[in-house]
Amino acid sequence: VAALCTAFFGAVALYASADIVLTGEQKQKYVRARRLARLLSGWANVGNAVVHALLIAMLLSDTARYKVFFPDEAEMPIGPVFLLIANAYVGRATLKGGGLQTAFAWNSFVAVAGSLIPIVWPKFLDVGLATWPYLAIFLWLGIWAFESTAFFFSAVAFSLKDAHAIKAV
Repeated sequence: VAALCTAFFGAVALYASADIVLTGEQKQKYVRARRLARLLSGWANVGNAVVHALLIAMLLSDTARYKVFFPDEAEMPIGPVFLLIANAYVGRATLKGGGLQTAFAWNSFVAVAGSLIPIVWPKFLDVGLATWPYLAIFLWLGIWAFESTAFFFSAVAFSLKDAHAIKAV
């Protein structure tokens, strides 16, 4: 909860610090805030990809142990591999300076779908916290932290997207 609150309030504070006053100095502050939000979103997506890679390594390192907790993923981790590739692609595109619309769309989808699909977060809250190994819980919480950070900061970067169009006074 603390990580989620920190990411959320950090995103709101960054957005609020980007004053929309039409002076040259404040326009630069606005553009810097957008760039910072874009970079934080991109690195959060890359971090999410890294955690999915660690999850895949965990599942494949001891398939028999993790098959009890993740029967489908332990045999063939197609879902985590797809999420690794998608997050790495979105993160790379965002870090290179483009893909804000893609990042915002992807991170919004992940935030909504992850909350609604029963196999993801509801399963973690109902079953995972009580029965999963500590390493799996740690990786799951890492995924949650990176997904939340990527969503909040891609929303801020997307909402500040017209910073270049503001004319200085």
